[in-house]
This record gives sequence, C-alpha cells and structure tokens, in this order.
Amino acid sequence: MGEWYAYQWLCARYPDRMDETGWMSGNRRKAFPGPSGDDGLGFDFRVGSGSRPYLYEVKATGGEGGRFERGESEVRAARRHAGNDRWRLLVVTHALTPHKMAVQMLPNPHGKRGRGRYREEGGALRFSYLL
Repeated sequence: MGEWYAYQWLCARYPDRMDETGWMSGNRRKAFPGPSGDDGLGFDFRVGSGSRPYLYEVKATGGEGGRFERGESEVRAARRHAGNDRWRLLVVTHALTPHKMAVQMLPNPHGKRGRGRYREEGGALRFSYLL
C-alpha cells in the first residue's frame, strides 16, 4: 500500500516526468503489467529520464512513523548519491488508514541536507528521523 500511495504522490508532484515506467521495485507488478521490477536497485521510483533522475526509496508505516530500516542496496545507493540531491526518502505514514495517510519527503541520510536529521539505532541499517 505504501508504494501505491507514493506512486500517486509522485505522479501529482511530477505530472510531466512520472508514470508507471518509473516504478522500479518488485511491487510494481501488483499494479501494472509488464516488467516485474528490481528490488536490488536501492530505490523504488525513478522520476525523470536521462542522467539526472530523482531516485526515491519508500518506507511505509501503519502509524506515525519515525523509525525505518534500510536494506544494503538502499544504503549503497544513498551513499553513492550523498553528494547530490537525487536520492531521497518518501515516508508514508498511516498507510493502512487512507483518510489519515500522509507522504513526507526526507533528504538522503548520507547527504549534506540529511546531517543531524537521523539517528542510528542498533546498527547501520536502522534509523529514526527528526522532523
């Protein structure tokens, strides 16, 4: 559900640059026919084409959010793009309650704008974010 809400949010935010071909994760096959997607890319959505697209990783929660875990491919992608503003997080809160659902865009934890906004918890892959 979280990626579906994120997809809708991205289509509204980038109407000329986002369509179903930008949904890159394996969850794509639940909504659209065609390629099944790849969960090893380190991001769920690619917005725009060419050499400088935005890359979005989605984290969803049934509640307010605040904590999330990242897989190794997500950590690698975030580190690879730490010097630019292309890799971002989308946090979908209340993903199971449509009338409360919200999407929040957060900066790359490894980038300049992300410094001081995250706290590592119990290992390199678990984070909480500060608003």
